[in-house]
Amino acid sequence: MQLSDIRTEIRNITGVSSTSTISDAILTDLINKGHNMLADEANLFYGKAFSNAVDGTAEYQMMDDTSNISTWSKVEYGNKTESSDLNNMIRIYRVDYDGNRMDRIGVSQIENIGSDIGDINLTTSYGYYIRQNFIGIFPTPSATKEIMIYYYHIPTALSADADIPMIDVRFHEALIYYGSWKVVERLRDINLIPYFKNEWNEWKDKIILDRQSRAGESSITVSYKDF
Repeated sequence: MQLSDIRTEIRNITGVSSTSTISDAILTDLINKGHNMLADEANLFYGKAFSNAVDGTAEYQMMDDTSNISTWSKVEYGNKTESSDLNNMIRIYRVDYDGNRMDRIGVSQIENIGSDIGDINLTTSYGYYIRQNFIGIFPTPSATKEIMIYYYHIPTALSADADIPMIDVRFHEALIYYGSWKVVERLRDINLIPYFKNEWNEWKDKIILDRQSRAGESSITVSYKDF
């Protein structure tokens, strides 16, 4: 379904036909929020990014804060982007250094390293940790070799009427029910809020289970974002 079709269906099932009551811009925003939520909770969209380590540098910024980051090349949804940041990353599930997978370690394990080095039990040559918007490598790299980050990301925002959501077409109806739920919440329609919320949750659970079955995962992933 195209974005315009999803908006039309939301208006049809909620009865909110007037754009003065709920504008198309608000509906588009709600649809994008539902799209992002599905990507987050079901780990739908894979991406990977790479950059070169620097001799003697342990930490590398991934996301913008007070400065713009353009040090990563990334591949998302089959499209490669050079000189980029990783601002739309949701969570990391693997990091490689020089082609080898690294264990994840906690920031606390590398603080005061002289006293607690015995607490670090790596099964790989290097480990990685997350500190705010930075990814760190331990021990500190001593050569210019590639860092590869594998992650889940939010989808491309829908804006034009002809835009199509990145989620499987089988699940576009989930976006209709999310948008409808949020519309009737705005209108304080206490009779319809539980119905649309329940429909949204059922679709969301279906999408999570479908994702798990395709990936061979046996349990629901707990959502978190630690950077």
